[in-house]
Amino acid sequence: MTLISQHIAVALFVRHPVPGRVKTRLARDLGEGDACGLYRAMVTDILANTKVCGLPLYVFHDGQAADGLPLEWQNAAEGAICQTGDSLGERMTTAFEYLFSIGRERVVLTGSDIPGIDAPLLQSAIASMADHDMVFSPAFDGGYGLVAARKESFSAEIFRNIPWSTSDVLEKTLASCQAEGVSYTLLDPRQDIDTLEDILAYCEQPSSTAAYTNSWLVSHGFMLPLI
Repeated sequence: MTLISQHIAVALFVRHPVPGRVKTRLARDLGEGDACGLYRAMVTDILANTKVCGLPLYVFHDGQAADGLPLEWQNAAEGAICQTGDSLGERMTTAFEYLFSIGRERVVLTGSDIPGIDAPLLQSAIASMADHDMVFSPAFDGGYGLVAARKESFSAEIFRNIPWSTSDVLEKTLASCQAEGVSYTLLDPRQDIDTLEDILAYCEQPSSTAAYTNSWLVSHGFMLPLI
């Protein structure tokens, strides 16, 4: 690990991969077991792409104990920390503040249902923080799947009063950045997967680095193998 990377971290928000607990909307079409299997594949791809970057990874999970996470998830991370806060904004804020408190000065936080979060996107987010306080990778549903922030200019106000789980999430968040005087930039968008329609949209332009997700989708008849 280089001296520079010691001051950078990737935070990955995950749910414990238990059928019926993850991807509940997707489970209506796929069934709870398959929805959970696809979720595990997406997380595995993000872990693999983070490893390619050589960056420290911290997993923030939604349970009370990290030992319920798959062993490979635990082994891939510098630490596994329970998410705290009532809203997504509060949980993201506490994750950023925790990593800043242990010496990380640049933090990239990602969701776990975006197979297109690859090494180039992570590296682009880090590079963009040289000139911007925050960096976002939009999702096609009006939210975002990646947000990066610098310690010296981070403001918890950015995540307050955001209508989470709506199509206005990114728009309202950027308005908060402007109100707080926080500069930002947008990276290329990525497809998150919450519904069957999202799967079909992803299959039209699958990520070449999402090997586990793509393999799952091929094995379940959603797409043909990539050439």
